[in-house]
Amino acid sequence: MSLEGRVALVTGGGSGLGRATCRLFAREGAHVVVADIDEDGAAQTVKDIESDGGAGSAAAVALDVTDRSAVDAVIDRTFSEHGERFDLLVNNAGTDRGSDLVDIDDEQWHAVFGVNLHGPMYLSRAFVRARLSYPALADIACVVSISALTVGAGAGAYNASKAALLKLTEVMQTEARERSWPVRVTAINPAAMATPMMDQWGLPPERMMDPAVVAGLIRTAVTLPPDSVLQSAVVTLRNEGYPR
Repeated sequence: MSLEGRVALVTGGGSGLGRATCRLFAREGAHVVVADIDEDGAAQTVKDIESDGGAGSAAAVALDVTDRSAVDAVIDRTFSEHGERFDLLVNNAGTDRGSDLVDIDDEQWHAVFGVNLHGPMYLSRAFVRARLSYPALADIACVVSISALTVGAGAGAYNASKAALLKLTEVMQTEARERSWPVRVTAINPAAMATPMMDQWGLPPERMMDPAVVAGLIRTAVTLPPDSVLQSAVVTLRNEGYPR
């Protein structure tokens, strides 16, 4: 499979890994719906894609992934505009409000789970429901995190929500197989990347991955032959010390 002529919805497309993924997909011929709660960031990604001069195209859409009604509306509108060509969903939007467990308040906890877990569930549910009407294979790529597999202090909400997202992704993989969905599902588990979300942690550059590397892995997952699936992948720097 290739990306030529496909339509992809990428959440969190206004910065970081989402932007890198959108630009890569568009360079290779996809039409990318750049979804982000940050409308200016999404618009900038579209400008970057236009400047890249690739074979694809892009459109920006404002989306709060924690708003189920808004998610359903964006999914419905994208299918109405593109039909069966809309066959690629990248659940990338994420947030991290770092705090020790004894210090985090309820609002922070629920906000992290809302973006990192509930959002991907809303999007995947709406996407699969629509794709059941089409026989051709579609892809869902969930950007999870190495934090779903490791433990670090000061990020209880983030680690717990990403662990839950990994399990949700595994459940979707099982249901796709046992219920014969025309959808394959991939979990991508990257280590720390040089993205705006990591600014609060103050990691040195040599401890952070280039988002373009992870975007390339997502591209690989969604362009495998139809009889293959990349179930789960961990990508990290060699100095990360994984597994711990």
